[in-house]
Amino acid sequence: MECRKFEITLVSARNLEVRETHKMKVYAKISIAGDPNMEKRTPVDKKGRANPAWNFTTICIIGKQAVEHDGVLLVITLYCSRTFGDQCIGEVCVSFKELFNRERTLWGRLRTPFSSPKGVGVGKTVNYPVKNGGSNSGGVLKFSYRFGEVVIVDQPSGRESTLASVAQWVVLIITVVTGVDLPIDIPFSWKMFHEV
Repeated sequence: MECRKFEITLVSARNLEVRETHKMKVYAKISIAGDPNMEKRTPVDKKGRANPAWNFTTICIIGKQAVEHDGVLLVITLYCSRTFGDQCIGEVCVSFKELFNRERTLWGRLRTPFSSPKGVGVGKTVNYPVKNGGSNSGGVLKFSYRFGEVVIVDQPSGRESTLASVAQWVVLIITVVTGVDLPIDIPFSWKMFHEV
């Protein structure tokens, strides 16, 4: 099975719509397709209030097909940590395909005597508007990301395998509209790598 490493660093957010009556504590959850079983949580920023700065990096591995279809989304949801229940203050949703194409376009414009290793991106820092209820909230999320090389991983079998003991795989079923709905299995795991 062909998979690809994906590294993301949530750098910061600014102009978030949070009440400043108390010292707000903002954190983010990074997930694939919004599935809570496939998410990582940043530490809480206790100082930044409406302008948190996490500089939180994590690495995962995802099926190579994720960058070929618009239906596989990276979802970053921002929350205010509160005593009586955390409050969602917005989110950013972007397809892996869009991120992959943006990174490759950047590399294509570079004119250097060096060449990128096959399949390895150079990384990119982007700003996306934070949406709340389907409309832009005025907030902006800044993150950097990089797609790594393609790696070949054995599919877990019914027997206990090295991969199965190291990583718990979750299979994403996405629907691609090409006249007919087509379910595609996309393996994904945070478990193979440690946070940087």
